Amino acid sequence: MRTAIASRPPFYKQETPPLVSRRALRMVLAGLGLDVAESELRILCDCTPFGTDAVKAVDAARRLGFTVTTKHTLSAHELATLVGRSAYPIVFVNILPIDGIKGEQAFIILEFSGASVAVYDPLLGERTLPRASFDAAWAMMHNLAIIVEL
Repeated sequence: MRTAIASRPPFYKQETPPLVSRRALRMVLAGLGLDVAESELRILCDCTPFGTDAVKAVDAARRLGFTVTTKHTLSAHELATLVGRSAYPIVFVNILPIDGIKGEQAFIILEFSGASVAVYDPLLGERTLPRASFDAAWAMMHNLAIIVEL
């Protein structure tokens, strides 16, 4: 069911760590006016106990009508441009430079500046990260991002 587009996606707390890209996708879809049940998204993303692959998350968004959704390797400038036009990119990061813990995570970028990056972290909620930590974490995942668009 589609509703009005929100100025910011709603936050849904992640309860099971390996499924972060699916949870991030659900938040972005809700922010774009499409409320998808967790169970439906789990099936569409072909989730495994190890999580959701970025390509499968893109395919799920396309099947839900967001046909221009793509996976990219972006520069910081390109990411800032997307955020500036009110897109909410899903980026993949290695959280070692951020939290000192080995692991991969998907964040939704809310704000992007020269000094900091505001994100939704599906495990911890809204966070503001120093740019240097974010840049290192994102680079470890090859600057991978998903852009959800109609």
